[in-house]
Amino acid sequence: MILVTGGSGFIGRHLVARLIAEGESVRVAARGERSSALPDSIEQVQADVVTGDGLREAMEGVDRIAHLVAIIVERGAQRFDAVIRGGTQNVVAAAKETGVRKLLYVSAIGAAPDPKFPYWQAKWQAEQSLIESELNYTILRPSLVFGPEDDFFNRLAHLVRQMPVTPIAGNGKTKFQPIWVEDVATCIIACLREGSHDGEILEIGGPDQMTYNELIDVVGNELGIKRPKVHVPLALMRPGARLLQSLLANPPVTTDQLAMLAKDNTTEVDAVQRQFGFTPKSLRGGLSYLSVGAKAAS
Repeated sequence: MILVTGGSGFIGRHLVARLIAEGESVRVAARGERSSALPDSIEQVQADVVTGDGLREAMEGVDRIAHLVAIIVERGAQRFDAVIRGGTQNVVAAAKETGVRKLLYVSAIGAAPDPKFPYWQAKWQAEQSLIESELNYTILRPSLVFGPEDDFFNRLAHLVRQMPVTPIAGNGKTKFQPIWVEDVATCIIACLREGSHDGEILEIGGPDQMTYNELIDVVGNELGIKRPKVHVPLALMRPGARLLQSLLANPPVTTDQLAMLAKDNTTEVDAVQRQFGFTPKSLRGGLSYLSVGAKAAS
């Protein structure tokens, strides 16, 4: 049996559906009540990675784990350190106690021990808990993940639709390598197979490296909307981002996200082909869900 933590999230829903289609026995561990986003046939159990409550029970009879729990914005008590680092340490401890054979962890490109970037530092610390655990593990580091109900590209689409001009944080030259959510699921499933990529840290991205400016253009082309861009210096955006963080539960941008624009989020263009033997989907032509969503909302 495979346990998926964060199985009701964006990547998790796609992964669970694929695992079921391949005939795997799947259990989903979540902090809250049963998620309606998953099929009724899926076994769902309550477990909290932050406190560790319910993790050992959730792992009874489990031989492999896909650990996907993470946050991209800190809210209240949900902090990067507690959820990402501490949560992963709790998952690792429970996996060791229950004899799990393999633990797959979804980290992120950019993970590094640098306190200037709390999200990436928490991801790196989470990785270290696996590396030092003596468990059989694989660490997967994707770039931006796109697909229906994603956060990043749906936010960009909303921005392009609603604003007469498109504000760009900084010079817009930071590079990304977006990867299709189904391709991420394919990579995860490959890593969960017996003896596959054991003890490896694998960075994955799509076939295109694009600047933030280019991402805006691709989204605008998909929506059939062309807006002028206005580049706003990061120093001017930080006070506003800080204020919005204090006022809104779901701010459009955070100071941490602005800081991360200082670093490219890419890997080798052929990373997926070389490591997993298939060519991932391109962002260009892969954003039709944005225009479908726009029509449904109108």
